[in-house]
Amino acid sequence: MKDQMHLDPFHLQSFLAVAETLHFTSAAQSQGVSQSTISQHVSRLEEQLGTRLLARSTKSVRLTGDGMALIGLARQLLQCEDSILSRFRQDAPRGTIRLGVTEDLLLTRFPEILGTFRASHPSLQITLTVGLSAHLANLLEQGELDVWCGMRRTSETRGQKLWTEDMRWYAPAGTEFPAEQSIPLVTFPDGSVTRRLAIETLNKAGRAWHLAFTSGSLGALLAAVRAGYGVTPQPAFLRNVEHLPHCTPGLLPDMPQVEFIASTRHQTAQGPEDLLIRTLCAHVPRLQPELMPL
Repeated sequence: MKDQMHLDPFHLQSFLAVAETLHFTSAAQSQGVSQSTISQHVSRLEEQLGTRLLARSTKSVRLTGDGMALIGLARQLLQCEDSILSRFRQDAPRGTIRLGVTEDLLLTRFPEILGTFRASHPSLQITLTVGLSAHLANLLEQGELDVWCGMRRTSETRGQKLWTEDMRWYAPAGTEFPAEQSIPLVTFPDGSVTRRLAIETLNKAGRAWHLAFTSGSLGALLAAVRAGYGVTPQPAFLRNVEHLPHCTPGLLPDMPQVEFIASTRHQTAQGPEDLLIRTLCAHVPRLQPELMPL
């Protein structure tokens, strides 16, 4: 009877890992256990709760209604457990992490992951600065940030890679780009990764271009695109943003991929910064906007 009255946190963690990826192998990798262990944990949890949490087939995994309902409750329970342990453990991490984040990451599940981290480590304070990757990197070098998360070119090596992302062109619906037309670019200021990649891509393809709108705010760039100022180069996951049309494939040359990273002042992250980066790496399937393939 006792087992029926108390939920095993390891079973809940395994369920959440599957719920976040809809992929048993990826869930097992993120938890550092075998796929069979993940499957056993989920099955035991379903048996204990008396309901199906996941609908499985040979080709897909999806959440049932009860599975969707359990996600928030399971996270709350695990966060409460972490908060209790952090509150009374003498070696609980303490201090402040000065974190820099690019604006596009705020359109992923990054804020949700950060909230989970803060709830799990209540003795740690996190101050947040939002800006362009180049600006955040400079703040890090100047000692004004402890960690920054943003974008780098695939040829760069600084920082811990979180995931690789495709780049897309976004332009007003129905926009055409005849070969003789100069491409109106809506971009971040000089120094941004996306701006450099866009210009290099157009130059390599022999396409003329001009700067039509420049801003350090992603929101301003997207508003300018909606208003018809021109085309903007941004990560592929922004195609999910409401009322933001992306160019038909083939209208403009393809851009190379980019990588999203977490970087510290030291080659090897230490203390609370290392804890934060390890948490981000462990939750890459949640951070990455696209669901991982089955």
